[in-house]
Amino acid sequence: MNADLFLLGTLLPDVRRVTDEVRRKDTHILHEELDLEFEGISPFEAGWKFHLWCDMRREEILNKYEFYKLSYTIDHDIPPKILEDELVYGKYNNWEKLILILNNPPEIKTGLDVAQETIERWYAILAKYFEKKPDDKTIKAFLWKQRKLRSQAGELVDLVGKLRNNSKVVDVLEKVCEEII
Repeated sequence: MNADLFLLGTLLPDVRRVTDEVRRKDTHILHEELDLEFEGISPFEAGWKFHLWCDMRREEILNKYEFYKLSYTIDHDIPPKILEDELVYGKYNNWEKLILILNNPPEIKTGLDVAQETIERWYAILAKYFEKKPDDKTIKAFLWKQRKLRSQAGELVDLVGKLRNNSKVVDVLEKVCEEII
């Protein structure tokens, strides 16, 4: 399997954050069965399916540990995901290669009604975000580049800080990383 295309596939579904061309349902409801069976699909499609499976599995784990009963966890879905980025950043050791792939993606037929330029912009935003471990400054810049989140960037960074300071929240999000696969 082409690992580069698989990685690009895992990151495509959230392209909706930078465009009005597609909605979440356009990128997140594609497979009748969400499993880890990838036979008969391209590496890119396998990565995309893996993203959807991880989203589903993540919610199962969060619910198992009653995450949404903890303070500041139901205000917005973005801050917990951003905090997860911080927590898992050190577990991956080839950011330079991923950044190179994101900054030079091949043209991929996605089946979405979204311009190639939009996909490339999303990948470039991710590449910039992945340059170093997320901190308040890089998080705010990442959120600001997502037009739909721009006006809330400061508030969302504050929520990430509140979650970061809640040891129970951090414990559950670390469990997501440990248990997701």
